[in-house]
Amino acid sequence: MVFVPSETQSEERRNMSAVQLLRVSVHERISAAAEDFLLQVAKGGGKDQVPELRAMLTERLAAAGEQILAGLEDRVGRSEREICRQRRLLDAAMQPVVRLHRAGQSREEPLTC
Repeated sequence: MVFVPSETQSEERRNMSAVQLLRVSVHERISAAAEDFLLQVAKGGGKDQVPELRAMLTERLAAAGEQILAGLEDRVGRSEREICRQRRLLDAAMQPVVRLHRAGQSREEPLTC
């Protein structure tokens, strides 16, 4: 079962922080796995089907865990890239390079201090 957010939910998600989005994603994936499990139980999951239901639930939760980790890895990667970008900007601002040019000298040969 794949969860597809409604338009209202999509709008709400645009206004959420990364942590809030991850929390919602975890909740949705686990809820979908539980709903599938309960649906199978309602269809007649008696004692004879316990091993199959257990296997199905384990599979669904493992898949949800993989999706959650993939989302977390993606978010961490984007955060690391943003931190590197900001660090380069800070380094550039804190360590300016001064280049002096003499009148009449070409710009290809700057004097450095």
